[in-house]
Amino acid sequence: MNNDPSAFNSNTKIYKLSGLLNEYRGMPLDEDLSKKIEDICIGLDADFTERDAGITIMAENTEQPEERRKLERRNKDKIIDVIGIGLCLLDKDLKITWANQTLCEWLNLNDSPVGKYCHDIYHCDEIGTGVCPAGNVFNGNVSSIIETWIESKDRKKMCVQHVAMPIINKSENVNNALLLTIDATESEKTLNKLLLLQRLGEAMQDTLQLDKLLHLILTCVTSGYAFGFNRARLFLINKEHDVLNGMLAVGPSSPEEANRIWQEMSSKYSSLKDLLEGLGHSHNIDTLLNTMTKLMVYSLSDTREIVISCAKEKTPIIIKDAVNDTRVTEEFRKALGVDEFVCVPLIAKNDSIGVIVADNAYTGEPISEDRVNTLTMFANQAALAIDNAEIYKRLEDKINQLTETQERLIRSEKLAAIGSMSSYVAHEIRNPLVTIGGFAKSLSRFNFTDSKIKTNIDIIIEEVNRLEKILNNITDFAKPSTLEKVDAQICEVMENTCILMENYFQEKHIKLHKDFATDVPVVSVDPAQIRQVFLNILMNAVEAMPDGGDLNIKIMSATDSIEIDITNSGKSIPQDLLQRIFDPFFTTKQKGTGVGLPVSLQIIEYHGGSIDVKSRHGEGTTMSITLPIR
Repeated sequence: MNNDPSAFNSNTKIYKLSGLLNEYRGMPLDEDLSKKIEDICIGLDADFTERDAGITIMAENTEQPEERRKLERRNKDKIIDVIGIGLCLLDKDLKITWANQTLCEWLNLNDSPVGKYCHDIYHCDEIGTGVCPAGNVFNGNVSSIIETWIESKDRKKMCVQHVAMPIINKSENVNNALLLTIDATESEKTLNKLLLLQRLGEAMQDTLQLDKLLHLILTCVTSGYAFGFNRARLFLINKEHDVLNGMLAVGPSSPEEANRIWQEMSSKYSSLKDLLEGLGHSHNIDTLLNTMTKLMVYSLSDTREIVISCAKEKTPIIIKDAVNDTRVTEEFRKALGVDEFVCVPLIAKNDSIGVIVADNAYTGEPISEDRVNTLTMFANQAALAIDNAEIYKRLEDKINQLTETQERLIRSEKLAAIGSMSSYVAHEIRNPLVTIGGFAKSLSRFNFTDSKIKTNIDIIIEEVNRLEKILNNITDFAKPSTLEKVDAQICEVMENTCILMENYFQEKHIKLHKDFATDVPVVSVDPAQIRQVFLNILMNAVEAMPDGGDLNIKIMSATDSIEIDITNSGKSIPQDLLQRIFDPFFTTKQKGTGVGLPVSLQIIEYHGGSIDVKSRHGEGTTMSITLPIR
């Protein structure tokens, strides 16, 4: 039994140092830790000095040299007992006088470092600078903490932190420095993960367009700057249809494509920031993998499917052997084409909204638990971003609906007021106008010697006719429309309208191009009023091409509507006037009444449809009419 008090004190201090380092394991070094270690080392040096005197006496009384050497080594061997840290002693010249085995293995040293300069074995450039830990100690300053990456004996990349502690003798002089090298790899990895999640979270929160957001999420999952999976698929729950829909996939479809994409990505983007900024121009992707994923639809009641289980259980699932794993159906395994993959749920506000499926189909790299844990944290952020984007989209749709309803209400009230006024004005003007027209026509039958009188009478008759035409338009606009709906084929209505205008087209040098789909269904409309709409829009199109041009009419069937596009190659409508063309009595024509388009819009809206107009410089103008099928 060893009754040496100094030995007991040394052991206690070493265990205290070991406990302190274990307490701080995985955490960055700070000045508080440095001070604690320094206090322990000062006491340790005093114990070793006392023990050195005792060992010398014991060694002199020991006859066998081997026993004496063992006693001398026992002092320094206590330092080695501090497991999991690299240690070395430095003299004032920064030469190593001793190093433990842990340090030699971490630095992959084949020969003993004793007698060498510390910066030669650490391969650092801090010697003589204000950040050199040992230099600061010998200069009487507080040791700085530096961090470097090394490659250990087993080729493992390690992040290590270095801090130096003074070894003070009885004269209170610093003759040596104890340099501690602490493995901070896990701490660095954790810090990098947190920084990565922070950057990705900020990028996702700045994106409210759902399509772009989904592509951003999967790009992060597959990017080497982030999680580095070879491929990733994203599924979202459709509560309305009670299914899980494949929404998007990012990744190559073959090994050749994988190599090409990875080379392009590495040459085009030098950092995660560059990659995220470049997504704004590439979120619309069209790949075989993406097409196949969009065809993957699973009922939420089918718990045999691994993605449904993942969504319902709200927990990540790692599949190592899909062929023999009963949780994976053959259909899903064939769709993925891999034996190892991971499913991570997308959970927002404690509600599962979808699943991310990722794999390493081409590198074959095993999927680790640590990697999945980080991906799960990212998926939680992604789910909240998706939920926000969907809420924003619904809110945007509601605002658009309210805006459209408000505009229709305002327009209806305006039309009703204008209609009431127009009806009164037309009634009051028509009687005197008829009288004026009658007298003018009577006068035109006489022969006047003065030709100027004849010319003036003709002008009066012409203007009366124009005013009567305006009054007829006002009357049509003012009176409420009563629809007399029958089942009709829109293509036939348009064809008959074009036949009526055939001579007019020829006279104005208009080339008519018709493209009518064969699957356009019969719809319930008022053919006479729809024909009036077609006449108004076709007349406007011809008048926009005074020197002739191309008139294209396209009729096609959509899911629940019929779409009619009437495009002219004439002069475009200025953008500042485009919003006013449906206002009553607004016109840019010298002899126009500004009633045709408002009446047309009114008729189409009575049918439950809409009219949209697009006009671009050099491309002409397109009037798009939409009529509901039911």
